Amino acid sequence: MKKKYKYCNDEVYKDDAYQAFSSQFENRQKFESFYSSLSDDETKDEFLRVGSSYLFFVKNGDWHVHDVPRSNSLIEYFTNSFKLVALLAIIESLSDKKNVDFFSWLSEKDQTSLFPITETRLQELYDEYKLEYGSIRRCKSFFANLSIRTKEKLRKSITIMVTENMGTGQPVESIEKVVEMIYNARSRFAHNTDNTMEISNSLSYSKEKNKKYCWNLPPQLLQSSFEEGVMAHFQSTADNQPPGA
Repeated sequence: MKKKYKYCNDEVYKDDAYQAFSSQFENRQKFESFYSSLSDDETKDEFLRVGSSYLFFVKNGDWHVHDVPRSNSLIEYFTNSFKLVALLAIIESLSDKKNVDFFSWLSEKDQTSLFPITETRLQELYDEYKLEYGSIRRCKSFFANLSIRTKEKLRKSITIMVTENMGTGQPVESIEKVVEMIYNARSRFAHNTDNTMEISNSLSYSKEKNKKYCWNLPPQLLQSSFEEGVMAHFQSTADNQPPGA
């Protein structure tokens, strides 16, 4: 019996995916060609899941405030905060590495040399675990597959302020640093409800240790980067050339 999939057995999800990723294709025919080239139904189902989730949660999804007289119905930093959480959650879901909790990971280690664990050693082990299974690892891997041009755009969107002249400075050193800063902004909202002011159509500022940063990272750039990254992720299973090649 042929396995049934939630997404690829319903044409409506293909329409969702095309609307979500239309910027990556010349036309609907190119999209259909790319979709047909995906290796199997499981991959196609995953592609449509990602496209539909992205369309509703991020690209065309906004957080609205209702029945609060002092508030606008749509507040940019509210909606951008929720969109960032959703965007990184989708990226994390693309990992082909099954998640393992820290205790299970420790249990797989050589027990004869593991215990007793000092406080310093425990932190070292946890850092090692995060490098292997931490969510930020998945995000770094995703952004590493972007084109050099897109990575440079993202890198230049966050600058280290060397003077008090707002908006000027040296771009952060790498795409990995950009991902860390985006991920930290997401975590501050997810864990402490600190609104993500950094993702905005206006300049914003942050401080990390003894450095001040100027952000010029509009949500449109983050979303277009994500769309490109999704194509790169699924291109590895496709038989044809990248869209637009």
